[in-house]
Amino acid sequence: MDPKHDKKMDETFGKHVLRKLAKKEHLTFQETEKVILNLKDGNCTDTFSAAFLMSLILNGENEEELSAIIDVIRSSSNRITPQTSVPLVDNCGTGGDMLNTFNISTAAALVAGSSKKIAVAKHGNKSSSGVSGSADFFERIGYPIQDNKVDTHVKSIEKHGLGFLYAPVFHPSLKSVIKLRKELGIRTVFNTAGPLCNPCTNLHSQVIGLSNPNDLDLIPKLIPILGLNRALIIRSQDGMDELSITSTNTVKYVFLEDGRYNTRTEILDPVSLGLTKCSISDIAVKNKNDSINQTLRVVYGCLPNSPKENMVLLNSAATIVAGNGEISFEDALSESLDCIRNGRPQLLLRNLIEDVGDISKLEIAEKTLDL
Repeated sequence: MDPKHDKKMDETFGKHVLRKLAKKEHLTFQETEKVILNLKDGNCTDTFSAAFLMSLILNGENEEELSAIIDVIRSSSNRITPQTSVPLVDNCGTGGDMLNTFNISTAAALVAGSSKKIAVAKHGNKSSSGVSGSADFFERIGYPIQDNKVDTHVKSIEKHGLGFLYAPVFHPSLKSVIKLRKELGIRTVFNTAGPLCNPCTNLHSQVIGLSNPNDLDLIPKLIPILGLNRALIIRSQDGMDELSITSTNTVKYVFLEDGRYNTRTEILDPVSLGLTKCSISDIAVKNKNDSINQTLRVVYGCLPNSPKENMVLLNSAATIVAGNGEISFEDALSESLDCIRNGRPQLLLRNLIEDVGDISKLEIAEKTLDL
């Protein structure tokens, strides 16, 4: 794709796109690319933009449409290549499950990163449809999410094994889309495409959580264009974009083997791993402050043997498995528990914030934990 190519969208083309979507027809790669280029450049009216995004959701985006959107986003991103001695992994979900859980994938990233078996390039944003996003957590505890000196985040990953890559910093061309997503307040195609656009050029593996069941068949087809060695595509049976102890879970493994991508599917029951099932109310939170507080409490080992800790252990295990294909879920779960019991995520977070962030913010957050 040539980003300088003139793809300005006119009114006639806009009407063609909306009519096509209204008839439940899919757009071509080129049509989708042209719309997204104009959307990011602010060349679309608010009315068209909202209608386009709503129509895509109602129609259900396909492989060609998503490929075009990912291509536009990645082509205009600030890319980085952190050098790590262990596999570089992301665990970014699509959101949109509307279940008001705490920052599970964020806590899982901290626990998994503290294992030293992988390094984590946690890609994320503030919440557009849920209680709290990963960026809300990292900002509150003093990580410099808005720092547009990308070397800060490269340093975090290389030195500490974990960095947070705030989407607006690494995808500045999507600034015009952020306001629109906030106003809509629901899942859009960017919830699906965003997690597939980690700015690291050398990302090894990824855990991708899905709330939309239709994406379980769609997302594996996109892994080859991302160049990943392995992906775990996950969804709980009750609709969570995480692995859950509230139900069984679908796990789709996509892995590169002998130059080809293969896929296998597993139904993962948390009971088989020794975890006790719970209800969604046991892991729900009231608001952003509660979410951030509960996330930190799990990371600091303040909720031993609780449903919230077990949720994080399960998802931390998935992140470790993604980076190390030879390790079993059972062993990764044991490793994650060992990390929390020995205070490794807490130490990782404190060292990280002392080095690149504002330690006073972390200390304020810690005062609510009764350490």
